[in-house]
Amino acid sequence: MEKTPETITGAPIRKRTAFLRLVRKSLWFALPFWALMALYVYDDPFMVLRKYDLYDSDVMLNEHHVGWQIYRNHKDSVHFNSFVLGNSSTMAFRCAEWEKYLAPGDRAIRLFGNGESLKAISLKLHALEKEGAEIKNVLLVLNRTSLSRISPLSGYSNVLPAAVSGDSPFVVQMEFMQAFAMPDFLFPYLKYRITGRVDPDMKQMNPYGRIRDSRNNDSFNPREKMIEQEGEAYWRNRKQEFPERKGIAVVEEPVLFQRQRVLLEEIRKVLRRHDTSVRVIISPDYHQKELHPDDMEFLQSMFGKEFQWHKRIYRRLPPLL
Repeated sequence: MEKTPETITGAPIRKRTAFLRLVRKSLWFALPFWALMALYVYDDPFMVLRKYDLYDSDVMLNEHHVGWQIYRNHKDSVHFNSFVLGNSSTMAFRCAEWEKYLAPGDRAIRLFGNGESLKAISLKLHALEKEGAEIKNVLLVLNRTSLSRISPLSGYSNVLPAAVSGDSPFVVQMEFMQAFAMPDFLFPYLKYRITGRVDPDMKQMNPYGRIRDSRNNDSFNPREKMIEQEGEAYWRNRKQEFPERKGIAVVEEPVLFQRQRVLLEEIRKVLRRHDTSVRVIISPDYHQKELHPDDMEFLQSMFGKEFQWHKRIYRRLPPLL
């Protein structure tokens, strides 16, 4: 009579026990991850998971998403038909002030991006078209850096909304989830979450309080209040930010090459389709750097009298946020 191996019934039991032990350990090690994900969904620190009436936060938000969501929040009741596009220099152009020079009933909103690119501006105009927006007036505020950029910057603070970029919403949301889990954001955020305080060394946090109008995305620049409070001492106390200059303009190298010109032509085509009244402004540069004459000539040939350049050399120009 053959003997039955002792392991024939014990082996599956041992394997199952080992497997369950592995599952328990995996769940244990995964607990911090799921806790972080729960905190991310609960807090929504970048304000991209849900819709909000006010976009005020102690976290530095993605301005593309904020501007687009403010537009979506109010487009049916306000009927925006005038758009301030470009980089952070747009903060100098208040919607309410611009509306004084537009037709009665025209309403403006600011849809900007920090370090804005020509591609992002083109995508925003096309997205407005898809939304059925009346693009009656456009104020396009640029500088040499914006003119040189042919694609949006990377990172959570620069990723465009899926409705604008055409990317998958999942891909866009993954950018924010990954940014949340990175130590340079996560550790300061957890400290803020515990203390309720924004410290100066928390670089991706907002220490200024309210910095935008949630009706039209106008900027509330905290530096303006500092200048009002400190007067002339504002510049004396920040000599590293405002170094002395020689008062001589420096002409920079050209930046408008084939790919930049193609994007500018895309932008112009959208504006022409809507018979848009457009003003193109190249903002002044604190370091007194001027566009190359070739770039100036191209912009003037494309936009004609609508192209305006601040040639005046400003003695003081507060840095933009």
